[in-house]
Amino acid sequence: MFLEFLFTSLIVIFASLYLVYWKLIRPGKRIYDILRAQGIPGEPFIPLLGQVPQLYKYNKQHRIMYFHEELCKKHGLVFMFGLGTHPRLVIQDADLIGDILGRTRAQYYQKPADLSRRLKPLIGPRNLLISNGNEHSRARKMLNPGFHFENLRSMVSIMTDRTSRTIDRLVASSGKVINLEKELSLLSLTIIASSAFGENFEMIVNAREIVSDAFIAALDAIVNRSLLLIDQIPFLSWLPFWGKDIIDRGCEKALNFVEQIINDRKQGRTTNLCQNADILDLLLQAVDNEGEHFTDEEIKQEAMAFVLAGHQSTGDLMVWIMYIMMTNPRVLHACQSEIDRVLPDKVTPTYETLNELHVCESIIYETLRLYPPIPFFVRQCVHEHTINSKNQQLYIPKDATILINSYLIHREEKYWTRPLEFDYTRWMRDPVTGLKPKLAHPYCYLPFASGSRSCIGQNFAIIEAKVILAMFIQQFDFELEPKNQQIAMDVRIIMRPKFGLFSKITNRR
Repeated sequence: MFLEFLFTSLIVIFASLYLVYWKLIRPGKRIYDILRAQGIPGEPFIPLLGQVPQLYKYNKQHRIMYFHEELCKKHGLVFMFGLGTHPRLVIQDADLIGDILGRTRAQYYQKPADLSRRLKPLIGPRNLLISNGNEHSRARKMLNPGFHFENLRSMVSIMTDRTSRTIDRLVASSGKVINLEKELSLLSLTIIASSAFGENFEMIVNAREIVSDAFIAALDAIVNRSLLLIDQIPFLSWLPFWGKDIIDRGCEKALNFVEQIINDRKQGRTTNLCQNADILDLLLQAVDNEGEHFTDEEIKQEAMAFVLAGHQSTGDLMVWIMYIMMTNPRVLHACQSEIDRVLPDKVTPTYETLNELHVCESIIYETLRLYPPIPFFVRQCVHEHTINSKNQQLYIPKDATILINSYLIHREEKYWTRPLEFDYTRWMRDPVTGLKPKLAHPYCYLPFASGSRSCIGQNFAIIEAKVILAMFIQQFDFELEPKNQQIAMDVRIIMRPKFGLFSKITNRR
């Protein structure tokens, strides 16, 4: 009896180990070996873990970017490291990136399955952020018209109105210290949600706090689970531990909120705030080549994705801009001088006057270079092929995961003069032609990615950043308080200051 039990137990153990090897170790090891055979350097292959323990240590010290910088210094612009069960092929060479992101080979890549698994509970699978293939192409074509400049022009009044309301509230805090990160995040959320959902967003009590808190808590839990490899091992991801309850609660709150807004608009209880269609109108009215509309579920998920991506990325961009202003008096003076000249006596910006703010525009672009809100993006190869640069040819096997670190590319001396220096003048337009300077390489500047999966809302984000920057600088002087506060990078999906950004604000005379 005992021998039978022992024999059965051994069979179960060996079968389990074989299953773990076949499903969780072998696929990653195969890709690692193929890439190593081509002479690609990298960290050693460690089954199931990769370099997650080191990454976790750096994360606890708020130094994740130092981890990536050290690997890049050690191995060069193309290398591998392990993130759980699968290696990541890091590519920082702009020629190779162009082959990956360019339209010629766009169909060879998609968003990785593990990223989709992580974000699916929050925004669902059917949206521009994580959908793939024909589904993504269809949605992109249907949504593109909503982000044409004529539509964006009509949204400027929403941006200025919401910013003005925030300023009116902050005037009472003159002489006091505020957390700019919190204020700018909530303002950005108000702008994107009002532009997307119209008047209903302002009518729901505590709408900003509900959505912001739900999204931030859920995103933090998702990233923590990623570092613990929870979502890479299927049966672990189903267990109600490691923040799953936080994700579930946040998703439920946000989904209920969006469902209420959509139903109110469909039943005519609310209207948009634009002269033209807002994002929700577009979602409700858009048709594909077959004359089909988005389903109710697609509308809900696309709306969730817009709010998540729009408010997190622009809000944190503005935080980094204000940090630059408070630590670089020369930049602040140039910005104030232009705003006072183009918008005297605190006049409200318009679409036309925003186009005259060339210094402000350049400051925004340079901040995006040094502090891209989304510093990583990943692609999974779905069709084996070869990519090329001037000095290298690289075979990419099916299922290989590519990681592109825009934070490091934007600081690579191969493509930028004085790469660590904040120099907004590198973006100033030619006074005769009005054109921006030419980049050293078309794929060395990627704050919004590039190609068929570039951010659909990038022009919206730039206009919004101009509005907030202009109106805040019109009204307030800002001073770091305390001056020695720690500005540690918290790199989740979005890169933001870990401990906020505290500033003493005073009304400008």
